Amino acid sequence: MRLTSLTVENIRNHEHSHIEFASGVNVLCGMNGHGKTSLLEAVSLCALSQSFIACPDAALLRRGAESASAAAAAYTDLQTPYKVGVKIGAQERKQISSSLGKRLSPQDIIGEMPIVVLSPDFKAITAGSPDDRRRFMNGILSQASKLYMANMLTMKRVLKQRNSILHAAKLGNPIDATMLETWTEQFVQVSAELLVRRWEFLQEFSAYTERVYARIAGGAEEISMHYEADSISEELLRTKPSIEDVRTEYARVFERVRLNEQRRGTTLAGPQKDEIVFRVGGGIAKECASQGQHKTLLIALKTAEFEYLRDLRQETPILLLDDIFSELDSKRAANVFALLESGAQTLITTTEERMYSDYVQSFGISSNNAPHASNHALFLVQNGIIYPHATT
Repeated sequence: MRLTSLTVENIRNHEHSHIEFASGVNVLCGMNGHGKTSLLEAVSLCALSQSFIACPDAALLRRGAESASAAAAAYTDLQTPYKVGVKIGAQERKQISSSLGKRLSPQDIIGEMPIVVLSPDFKAITAGSPDDRRRFMNGILSQASKLYMANMLTMKRVLKQRNSILHAAKLGNPIDATMLETWTEQFVQVSAELLVRRWEFLQEFSAYTERVYARIAGGAEEISMHYEADSISEELLRTKPSIEDVRTEYARVFERVRLNEQRRGTTLAGPQKDEIVFRVGGGIAKECASQGQHKTLLIALKTAEFEYLRDLRQETPILLLDDIFSELDSKRAANVFALLESGAQTLITTTEERMYSDYVQSFGISSNNAPHASNHALFLVQNGIIYPHATT
């Protein structure tokens, strides 16, 4: 995928910005708070219908603005043009249109322009809560599979309805047993489908991650990934589980916790509670890994995400690297830049203009696989205004 242009209206401190991208590496340079990351957020809005930074849409609005928008023009690896636009507002419903049509929903555009984002904020993937790792997994699978995304949306909708009934029971209201049973059956079915797809994904994805980590770490230690289901037995997950077997076990679990759920007013089992356990050198990463190991694992996970999406979608994702080099030593930075050997278009934010000449331009000239240096571009971003910068 190649992003050719981006137009931003009233996002963060950008009142109106338009940028024409080079097909290779694009460096967005400027002081913190001047709008570099906001441009990456606008790309994310066009690709994922939301910012890659966890925040409500209203937080993207420029101060005093009632609405904001981002529009991108791109073309696929097969040279097919693609356009997408997303408008958000504090008091209005999100409006999405693309080459696929108008009045679209987020699931219509997610995956059409695949992106992979690496940011220091993503350290929670390896060191944070189970929710951070589920969000990482769901993000990859949503770009990879429309069916998975549809099942996720169904699961959230059914879970909300089920919790509403249970909450009413906690407050002492008469429970509608028939309605609860209906929502429970639906939740059991979609949960089983989600768990099996996640289990399959982890088998596929772990091979990518282990290979990349070994390359980066030089075989210093091994890593592994394990799917830990909150409510399903380890024995059932040792080999590929069937949807029917998981559905049967979920049904037993919900029968067992039925009274406790009514007493506590919430759903006590399901894939919304599951965990991915990363191990480095035999120890659980979030408990035992060093700071350097966490950084290496995050780079490996994001590189694996890029390769997995590229292979599965048969489309090269766009790379968004948000101010990551301030936290990486030269060895790990070099491993990030090795991604450029894939030929992927890359957008990099930095506060140091020298990074363009030190890394990008020299890489473009010296590598036989990377785009030529003339396909790179440097932009200065100041107070929400973009200034193309001569790089010769």
